[in-house]
Amino acid sequence: MSHIEDPSQGPSDFTLLEGLYQLAITGHTKDWEFERLNNAVYERLLSSYAGKPPSFDKSKRRFTGS
Repeated sequence: MSHIEDPSQGPSDFTLLEGLYQLAITGHTKDWEFERLNNAVYERLLSSYAGKPPSFDKSKRRFTGS
């Protein structure tokens, strides 16, 4: 996750998550801004992990990376 923002890429992952976190801890989860940030984070997660289902290590009973 990068803290550096590239204007051509839009807000950094850090900025999106920080904004979402701040709205959540202040109880503003019903606001339009929370919805917008939540959707942006969700879209980035989908684009990053689409087609890569998590594997499950049955011997350790935990999820592992790709």
